[in-house]
Amino acid sequence: ADKTIVQLSCYILDGTLQCYKLLGFLPSELASAAVLIARKTLGRNPWSPTLLKYAQYREEDIVPVARAILEEKAAVSSELNAVIRKYSRSVYGCVANIDLPSVNDL
Repeated sequence: ADKTIVQLSCYILDGTLQCYKLLGFLPSELASAAVLIARKTLGRNPWSPTLLKYAQYREEDIVPVARAILEEKAAVSSELNAVIRKYSRSVYGCVANIDLPSVNDL
């Protein structure tokens, strides 16, 4: 994976730590969904045979998790912006400034 996909995936995943509603998902599901969202955001094929092999999730299994993440991200309070500040820095590739897809785009 390229550096931007890794940084964007980490940004998305770090944001899930503040969301109580996402505790029902396995950490591996959240990580896979973060990768799917990052790849979709950057115009890459959202899922691949390699991801299927290593994550052991099919795209259709991860899309509901990705949608839940995007819904929570859209509803997050502006008071909880430490993750946004962190990933707006150049050391993290300023990935917080990249617009994520909407729930309906997945």
